[in-house]
Amino acid sequence: MKIHTTLAVTGALLLAAGAATAQTALPEHFAKMDKDGDGKLSPAEWTRDKPQTFKKIDANGDKFADKAEVEKFYVAIAPLDDPKTAKRISGILNADANADGKVTIEELTEYSLADFKKRDKDGDGFISGDDAAKK
Repeated sequence: MKIHTTLAVTGALLLAAGAATAQTALPEHFAKMDKDGDGKLSPAEWTRDKPQTFKKIDANGDKFADKAEVEKFYVAIAPLDDPKTAKRISGILNADANADGKVTIEELTEYSLADFKKRDKDGDGFISGDDAAKK
């Protein structure tokens, strides 16, 4: 009987330890960005698609994204009154560091990296599922 109790307690402790060290999975929209499949996002993965997205937004090719271009790009994906669309538009326009009404790829990348640092709650240089779960 003593052996059964010891085994049961040991098993419970091992399960508790495993649960304590288990990481929360990345949310689906972040998991798509996890190109190396390690369950966390690096700064490079976080900013990887920015140049391609910026190029699509910059319809006239002048290396700047203005409000009209940003709105046109995102409205083609979802209606302007969709909260996600408004959030995406403001996410680009808020990157305008010098407030000249135009966003450059450099401004967008810097803004994205600052956002990355805010989301990296434990400061380990990666966004994990645990970081994403924390508000």
